[in-house]
Amino acid sequence: MITEKKYEVLRFIEHDGKCRVVMDCVFGRLLVHRLNDSRGITKEIIFKWFALLTGELEKYHRCKREQCYRYLNPYSILVTEEEEILLLDLNAQSNGFVLRNMQKPAMREHFVKPVIHIRESTRISLDFYGLGKTIQFILARTEDNISLSKIEEYLLSGVIEKCLGENPKKKYDNLKQIQKELPKIYRKKCEKQKRKTILIMLAIVLLFLAICFGKTAVDTRWAAGGGREAIVFIVRM
Repeated sequence: MITEKKYEVLRFIEHDGKCRVVMDCVFGRLLVHRLNDSRGITKEIIFKWFALLTGELEKYHRCKREQCYRYLNPYSILVTEEEEILLLDLNAQSNGFVLRNMQKPAMREHFVKPVIHIRESTRISLDFYGLGKTIQFILARTEDNISLSKIEEYLLSGVIEKCLGENPKKKYDNLKQIQKELPKIYRKKCEKQKRKTILIMLAIVLLFLAICFGKTAVDTRWAAGGGREAIVFIVRM
């Protein structure tokens, strides 16, 4: 297993609707190496990666005035210890391996858009293509550990198809469209947790009120017994 090391990355600072890019040095592992260590990788995490990667790429385009990142692939993406996603600074000499990797036939075959499609596309469509291929790569490397629902498979297949842009009638114009169509399981889980917390607090308040108003011994036994069971039932929802 490859351990974390320091890489030169791009960070985006947003203020008053404007975005600027700064360089930083951060510890982490390249995405390709993180996927080799499947420990702790869940569906929630890979969906988080998809959203963060799309967001970082969108900020890059805004900061660079629609300039193409160009070499988006599992070797140009850093995963931090907190499972955050950052883009490598391709102008940094220490990251020269990214460009060298892109000269390999296997890398070019999988992550570089075919010339015939480049002629028919905008510059940023190269990044859409790299994003679609990277999502494919992540799904392929985690399919033994991650189970997707039918709707999640459908949504991701649609995103990948539009990213690759092989059908002129089914392609994206900007990254915000991709962000809207990506599955958002981790957000749903957060909302479910909030609802569960509210229900637990409500049950505690009701139990407290029942005790304060001096119910009968039967009511008191219910509060001590049945009330707790009700709370346990809610927690297990």
